[in-house]
Amino acid sequence: MHLVRRTAVGAVAALALAVPTSAVTLSATAAPGVSQSEHAPLAKPKAKKVKVGLKRSAAYSHAGQAGVTVTATVTNGKKKLKGKITFLVNGTAATTSKLRKGKAAYSMPSTNPPGLYKVTAKYKGKKKSVQVRVYSSAISVSATTFTISAAASSSTLPALTGSVQFKDAPATKGYVDIYQNGNVKGGSGSPDYCCMAAVQADGTFSFSGYSFLGEVKDKGPGTYSYQAFYTDDAGFDDYIYSTPITVTVTP
Repeated sequence: MHLVRRTAVGAVAALALAVPTSAVTLSATAAPGVSQSEHAPLAKPKAKKVKVGLKRSAAYSHAGQAGVTVTATVTNGKKKLKGKITFLVNGTAATTSKLRKGKAAYSMPSTNPPGLYKVTAKYKGKKKSVQVRVYSSAISVSATTFTISAAASSSTLPALTGSVQFKDAPATKGYVDIYQNGNVKGGSGSPDYCCMAAVQADGTFSFSGYSFLGEVKDKGPGTYSYQAFYTDDAGFDDYIYSTPITVTVTP
């Protein structure tokens, strides 16, 4: 009789050791019809971040002419943020602007000397930077005022000469075009286009008396304003321009 009891107790103990602990725990704690995954905490959605984006109107400009415009966009996901943003140039605050529909722009002044500039937009601790180069580029002309007679022979009219400095060095190719009132819209198809001269390898150019002043003389008495524009290729997409050239035609 005692032998039977001891055998039964030993069998129960062996069964307990054979059952995995995890199975015992699950049967003791999990409610009927509920899995462990349903007890796990829900993952939190990722928080959206404030982002500052920058876009340049161009990678460079020319000293003395219109500067590059840098536009900042401030967003949080798809939301366009409000508030004020500060633009810094080489670490120094240049201006603070109000965001409109998440955007604000800063135009670099034409007075900036040649060099490389770092433009930074800063919004509540967030910031973004871009680089903008200003080149030493200019058209020098032999004269900016002329007085000629409408009765003069074209062969006796003075020439307009000059030289071109482009992107920190003398130009070695390209063209100089002259437009009345600086109206370059339409390029050579502009109604105010006058004439063109090729730039030589040493950066110089020349308009004979006939090719420039002869064209003006034929307009008759009056005072007219012109500007010379240089482009390094036939694309006319990177003009630099001279100071105005005033021509007075007398009777």
